[in-house]
Amino acid sequence: MPNSTTLTRIEKVLDYIHEHLDEPINVINLAEKSCWSRWQFQRVFGSATGLTVAQYVRELRLSNAAELLLNTQSKHIDIAILCGFESEISFSRAFKQMFQCSPREYRQRGKRVGLRTPLKYCTPKRSWVAPTPFTQIRIETRPAFTLMGHCDWIFRSFQMLLNFIEQVPTVWKGFAEKHPSHIDQLIQRPMGVIDTRERADRPDELLYWAGYPTDEALQDNTLLIPEQEYAVIPVHGEVSALESAVEWFFFHWLPESNYRNVPGFELEVYSPNYKPDCKNSYMEYWLPVAPRNTSKSRKH
Repeated sequence: MPNSTTLTRIEKVLDYIHEHLDEPINVINLAEKSCWSRWQFQRVFGSATGLTVAQYVRELRLSNAAELLLNTQSKHIDIAILCGFESEISFSRAFKQMFQCSPREYRQRGKRVGLRTPLKYCTPKRSWVAPTPFTQIRIETRPAFTLMGHCDWIFRSFQMLLNFIEQVPTVWKGFAEKHPSHIDQLIQRPMGVIDTRERADRPDELLYWAGYPTDEALQDNTLLIPEQEYAVIPVHGEVSALESAVEWFFFHWLPESNYRNVPGFELEVYSPNYKPDCKNSYMEYWLPVAPRNTSKSRKH
């Protein structure tokens, strides 16, 4: 892993990129600012971020363009030029490659999907060690869906780890016991859902669901999750890493972003055959968010 001096230099380069996205940015100039050779800079940048400079700049520019499409009535050519593209044709081609739809279609849908945010440095902790020192949060609008599952009450706690060690496993075990015919689906598409909405009759508890997304009609053992905009937090390693990842999100990423946390359903989206005690496991924590200000375009 790069040392602290190296990371500081990368952070300065990232700050420069974020402040000059609407201007020409090339690797040679960035390398000069970093005091490395072009080859060494590209090598260190890739090691620290998991991205190439060109890929990172392109994704941020296109994400800003997507925001402008949703928040303004500006013409596509004006947005293209403002976001650093030389022509509407090159902009449309790159936009479709990233979002799998044209700028016009994205604007018509009116939903944030696949947006990338600026990389932020993550202080490594014993339980949470990301693959790279910098982590990127995605912004996604997830359509309404139905969860097939089993639920129970868990205590509200500022220490999430206590819930995941003492309370949550009993809910998953309850699903397996009550719905043995659904185990294969559960293994392939496991998802936990936390209902964070306030309840006057249970102020100190949260309703936790263990299950998987389904196309089946609503019934007693299903939950309808409404469409919601989320910030997606990547979590690598054992499930104990989740607490540190969410803590970093709330204390470091969220205050500096243009988003706010809102009540709703928090999602734990696990990879197939997820193992909570495996260092190679991967999951995503989806937290409901809303823009602080939708009246103008924003940088994340």
